[in-house]
Amino acid sequence: MANKRKRPAAMREEERQAQRAAARAERRTRRAAEQAAQNVPQKAEAPKAPRKAGVPHKKKKINKFRVAVVCTAAVLVALVALGVASAAGVRTPISSIAADGEPEFFSTVKPQASAAPAENTASAAPTPSSAFDGALFIGDSMTTCLKNYVTDGAGSTTALSDAEFMTRSDYSWGEAQDELNGGEGGLWLDDGTALTVTEAIDRFSATKLYIQLGKEDLTYNDVSDVTSTAQAVISALQTKYPNLEITVQAVTPMLEWIDYQGLSSGTIAQYNEAMQTYCTGKKNLKFLNIAAFCTEGYLPAEYCADPEGLCIHLNDEGCAIWADYLLGNKTPEPSPTPTPTPDPNGDSTDNTDNTDTTDIAGDTYTDDSGDYTDNTGDYTDDTGDYTDDTGDYTEE
Repeated sequence: MANKRKRPAAMREEERQAQRAAARAERRTRRAAEQAAQNVPQKAEAPKAPRKAGVPHKKKKINKFRVAVVCTAAVLVALVALGVASAAGVRTPISSIAADGEPEFFSTVKPQASAAPAENTASAAPTPSSAFDGALFIGDSMTTCLKNYVTDGAGSTTALSDAEFMTRSDYSWGEAQDELNGGEGGLWLDDGTALTVTEAIDRFSATKLYIQLGKEDLTYNDVSDVTSTAQAVISALQTKYPNLEITVQAVTPMLEWIDYQGLSSGTIAQYNEAMQTYCTGKKNLKFLNIAAFCTEGYLPAEYCADPEGLCIHLNDEGCAIWADYLLGNKTPEPSPTPTPTPDPNGDSTDNTDNTDTTDIAGDTYTDDSGDYTDNTGDYTDDTGDYTDDTGDYTEE
């Protein structure tokens, strides 16, 4: 077989150059077609003529001055853009500038954190604070009934549960006055700490004070003395706490027929009337007549928690009415002063005429003539003569 004639080396090099040029042209054509399909305009490049064989490829000389000018101009443009954005109150992340075709070194600058977008609160209604946030209730055993109703009863579901309570069964206006004069505290925390009335206000940072006292004071004391003491305590508290809102709560009356050592529905009504007059028209001072539901001037039996005792404390049904007054669900009206009512024996239970009395235990009885019969059946008439239960008679 005849040997094939070898082609000169120069011719083989030209063929390779032509193949490379054809491949480049094909790639450019394909790339242009892809970019046209993506609607990205592409500058058409003129096909380059293949280098002649044996001619070395010349490297394009870099114009350093032009590169410096372009970089400097890019920096100035970026700084101006940042200045405009800052003046407009808009922070433009540096990374977005680099993505738009600026020099790559801008992306190495740490972008400033943009402010978090504000929440849309236009449709969000503000949560109202409880009317009893910062409220402190101070009182005796009557207020203890309300405390128990709020802590363990239906009152726990109301805004009253936001209040604080400091009570003691026999706490009084007189003791509060002694504390203001430097005496020891008579109110107790659960841990046994004793507090005065002012210490309790300070401890709970109270902004509202609901105070109900007088039951203990009206026992053995005249109404005028009790109201004078109460007014002195309130005045001192207002001087010490000028922004404290004080609400004096009425004392509820007792069951009918009850008169205990001067404490009766009649004396309670007089006290409530005097305190309401004192509180009317004064700044940050109110009177809440929680006794208004006792429309006859006496405590209705269905609201009494201790019919076998002092006959003055409220049960849960009574405390529910009390809570309604505090919460504004009921508006109290003036309650009447009880009028003397005949007892079953035909004698009056009113202790204001000093004629006819029956004590709480029913031990002593004085009839309309002034004669006296004790609980043993012995008898003494109004002349001082005495007859014992055996029928014997002794004259003075």
